[in-house]
Amino acid sequence: MRYLLADVFTDAPFAGNQLAVFPDAIGLDGRQMQAIARELNIAETSFVTPGSEPGKFAVRIFTPARELPFAGHPTIGTAIMLKHLGRTEGLAEITLEEGVGPVRVVLGDAGATLFMDGPAEQRPHTLMPVVFADALGLKRDRLVGAPWQAGYGTPFLFVHVESREDVASAMLVAERWHGFTDTLWANRAVYVFAVVGAEATTLELHARMFAPGMGITEDPATGSAAAALAGSFDTNATHLIINQGEEMGRPSTIFAEIRRDAEYAVTRVAIYGEATVIADGNFLQLP
Repeated sequence: MRYLLADVFTDAPFAGNQLAVFPDAIGLDGRQMQAIARELNIAETSFVTPGSEPGKFAVRIFTPARELPFAGHPTIGTAIMLKHLGRTEGLAEITLEEGVGPVRVVLGDAGATLFMDGPAEQRPHTLMPVVFADALGLKRDRLVGAPWQAGYGTPFLFVHVESREDVASAMLVAERWHGFTDTLWANRAVYVFAVVGAEATTLELHARMFAPGMGITEDPATGSAAAALAGSFDTNATHLIINQGEEMGRPSTIFAEIRRDAEYAVTRVAIYGEATVIADGNFLQLP
């Protein structure tokens, strides 16, 4: 069975976030997909089958440990790979039918843009900020405000810190993290970020994402987290430039646009990224 390997949220090879795409996954069941994702052991693997009508593609996304209802870099990367294979000929826009529902993707010359309607879902928690600082090996006074939970299908815990140096020094202490995560909705992934630049209505962020609950020690580019952050962050900015993966030696850049109504409620989030094809191969055996 054929698959392609791509690096997503980068225009350079061997950077960004790895993605394996199986463009013709008809006949595979969820058990087989999970076994293949575990075998490849990269952040995410997507499996494509025909959608409900032309211009729509059914997509299932797996980490090495579990299936996800939605993830940003597989959505962007899968759309770009389908274009690369000639499956989107004549289409400027396609729909990927994922676990979270239909995701609209606009294809560009070098990348793709996904759209999420409305604000990200948020849920409260009762933990004090010091608990999260301690789990990340940070001092409490390095946190900006209280951490919050948000997501479009896949929830993340967002921890805003003072500086790029704080992001770089963060390290998830597993025993502390697992000591309280059963009380959280976003109990599988934590996203640490700092604002490192501002110009007009654009903020530049430096971020890292740890997801032990997804079988991912650290992720070099997390589009679903970028979308959830854009859809929940209390900011006047309309554009975010998010740099991630530098500490892993796999730098990535994610662009987010936030649209709001007259009452300042989020109406739409757009996430843009590029991808580079790295390999084209075949599985000689299937589980």
